[in-house]
Amino acid sequence: MSTTATNGYMIRLDLLKMAKEMLEQDWHAHRDAAQQYWQHEVDIAKIKARGKDSLITVVPPVPTLKPFPTEAEVITKAKALNEFINTK
Repeated sequence: MSTTATNGYMIRLDLLKMAKEMLEQDWHAHRDAAQQYWQHEVDIAKIKARGKDSLITVVPPVPTLKPFPTEAEVITKAKALNEFINTK
């Protein structure tokens, strides 16, 4: 039976991957929620315009998204995960 030893480098790499995935998933969830809200507002504007038998005069502004996670943010998150793991 062979076993794979997990060294410090592999652990840090796994923590970086985990942190990156967590931050990216959060970013995508925020983007999706913002887009759904915007689409909802556009749909309401269309319904109001249709009720007045006119075109949409005011289009809701496109949502501003938070910046995509940076390398520094990924490292900070990985450090936080590492601290949590090492807490006794």
